[in-house]
Amino acid sequence: MASTDRRRLHFVGSLPQFDDAKSAFRWQQDELAGCVRRLSGGETGPRLQWFVPLVKALKGLAHIRTVQDGEWTGYDDTDRLKVQRGSRLTPGDIPMRLGEYAREELVALDALGTPASADLPLQVGVPGYLDMALFIFGPVGVFRHARAFRDATAEQIADVHRAAGDAVVFQLEVPAALIAVVSAPRPLRPLLARLMARLVTSQVAKAPRGSRFGVHLCLGDLGHRALKIPSSAAPQVLLANALVRRWPRDRPLEFVHLPLSGGDQPPVTSAAYYDPLRRLRVPADVPVVAGIAHEEQSVGDQVAVRALVDGALGRRADIATACGLGRRTSEQAVRAVDNMRVLLDDQNGG
Repeated sequence: MASTDRRRLHFVGSLPQFDDAKSAFRWQQDELAGCVRRLSGGETGPRLQWFVPLVKALKGLAHIRTVQDGEWTGYDDTDRLKVQRGSRLTPGDIPMRLGEYAREELVALDALGTPASADLPLQVGVPGYLDMALFIFGPVGVFRHARAFRDATAEQIADVHRAAGDAVVFQLEVPAALIAVVSAPRPLRPLLARLMARLVTSQVAKAPRGSRFGVHLCLGDLGHRALKIPSSAAPQVLLANALVRRWPRDRPLEFVHLPLSGGDQPPVTSAAYYDPLRRLRVPADVPVVAGIAHEEQSVGDQVAVRALVDGALGRRADIATACGLGRRTSEQAVRAVDNMRVLLDDQNGG
């Protein structure tokens, strides 16, 4: 497990200010040396759109019918697919390329003379299987196709683990789970959190023993808009605690990322929003990553928010944005990173 004595930066994934993984790695290793726990290849090119390239490839399969075409610029502009009657979706149908991308990034690190290692591993983003089934095939997809996505993802994780072992940390990206908890009536949220935790950790349980994982809870960022913004951090805490309780002991949990703002909305400066963080039960040796850095908030307010988060947690949080930067312009992404770096410096108010 990583030491939590120093605050570090965490990049959720996409970095649109870079053209390729090698440039993103070089920047992190040179300009941000010692400031990150894991290295992100920036999910450059088509990968800035999360799993959208996978959706476009699925549309070409003979037994897949397109119900709605979309460009994924917002929540009403997505593709919606359907499996033809009499057919079924199998893991082999799903054109996941996590293994291919990870191997390319491992090669890029080798070429830089800085291979991924257990101490400074490559971070590999893994879209949640529930999210892919839901966002591609609609609510019915969760019941009919989630297992195929889970099994296809498990094969990719096993492939990467065979290639790199503990030199890779898999980041599970699970907006559907958090949105389900946020959307539920308040009395039902604990039940939904337990159910979502069981489903999410079933993916972890299928990974090889010793596989290292982190969790990126997410509120959505299509079109740089959050799908839901809760009135406090209580839903994030409920789901994080439920995940920690169910986490398989032989698959190390490396970090928990909490989105504490969403989309184009900066984090609020009210202490009441962050008060539920006092009930967070993430072990002391597992870094908590606060998704608070935002390009549209003043430095003074950003530092004030960091103090509220640290105070509620009772420890220093690592710093991130609420989601990857792929739905921002390059200029917005640079400004967001500038604020991340300000918040890294404990001389700035805390």
